[in-house]
Amino acid sequence: MTVKKNILIIIIFIATVLSLFINKLTTPRVLSTNELLINGLFLFEQPKSISDFTFFSGTDDEFKKSDLLGKWTLIYFGFTRCPDECPTTMYQMSKLIKVLDEKEFPLENKQWVLISIDPERDNSIDIDQYAKGFDKRFIGAVGSRPMLINVATQLSVNNVMPDKDSSDHSHLDNHVNNIILMDPNGNFAGVFRPPFDISRLSLTYQSVTQD
Repeated sequence: MTVKKNILIIIIFIATVLSLFINKLTTPRVLSTNELLINGLFLFEQPKSISDFTFFSGTDDEFKKSDLLGKWTLIYFGFTRCPDECPTTMYQMSKLIKVLDEKEFPLENKQWVLISIDPERDNSIDIDQYAKGFDKRFIGAVGSRPMLINVATQLSVNNVMPDKDSSDHSHLDNHVNNIILMDPNGNFAGVFRPPFDISRLSLTYQSVTQD
């Protein structure tokens, strides 16, 4: 009886050690602030609050600051007619989602948003369809130019009023190719800076957003 009991204790011990080992291998490592910076993420020591906003997605569904609450959100500012930077970055973000899926990383409280910096030509349906072309979980949204400038300025994204000449789109040349990180409190938490390498992006994202 004693022998069986000892064997059972040993089996439980081995199973516990093995479980802890596997958990350590599968749980993303928490990176230091310096490691995050080296890997492309500038994380604020104190997240910054932003004012309320209203954008529109799809068939004019509202997307507001309240939609950020309870979720880690990546926001990218781009436009449907962007020739290279936007589709490249959106593709990298879609690869991030795929990698997270493969790792079975929890995504219930995660979301990805594309906000148009060309509201004069992008409508809510076009920008949402464009975003979902990279991954169906993307949200594409657009708002008025003043609303865009207000939010973009708070999130350190350069944006200016277009020239009165409707054929001049040179204002889009000031496009900043950063990915904005918002925390579950709806605050501006940090900035992912290019170039975007999927391994580094995945490493930093998991480190910061793991539950």
